[in-house]
Amino acid sequence: MNIYQKLQKARIALQNTALKKSGHNKFAGFKYFELSDLLPHINNIFDDLGLFSAFNIRDGLATLTIVDTDEPDKMVSFSSPIADASVKGTTPVQSLGAVHTYLKRYLYLNALEIIENDTLDANVGTGRLATEDPAKKKAILTKIEEYLEKGEPEWFEEMKNQANEKYGLTNWKELPLASLMKVLGKLGAENVSQ
Repeated sequence: MNIYQKLQKARIALQNTALKKSGHNKFAGFKYFELSDLLPHINNIFDDLGLFSAFNIRDGLATLTIVDTDEPDKMVSFSSPIADASVKGTTPVQSLGAVHTYLKRYLYLNALEIIENDTLDANVGTGRLATEDPAKKKAILTKIEEYLEKGEPEWFEEMKNQANEKYGLTNWKELPLASLMKVLGKLGAENVSQ
């Protein structure tokens, strides 16, 4: 078997495993796979098939390399650019650890074609987001509009374009609450510095 055949067999073997999501985002109300839900199964399957995986971050790129242990010069790599994970109440080292953990998890999800529900993306702009608090959203929109009475900052037009391109929204006010909170935070920071 070549490495691609082995990887495909690993995907099927993992798909036939009863994976349980132990991660729970209480704020957004969804469950997700943690590395501890995946890696024991992946390691056993890789061992059976003669595969080895290595995660690395270098030059702004996170890479998961899967190696054929029978032919170590045969490998497949999956990569993603890194992003900052500024988590409130953490030290820089803890934030760095969060970046590593997230990227590693996402690269395994990608490499092994593990499916997670795209509840958030599927419901943006439909008014069906379970985590949306209409009263809170209205309050955030009111504060944003108060800031905008002084005029729109230069970046605001680009944000409206992204709302349309990324979410297919005709009105930026339909953005998810979390995105609106970021807009408000940016407007508030600009007003403090003026």
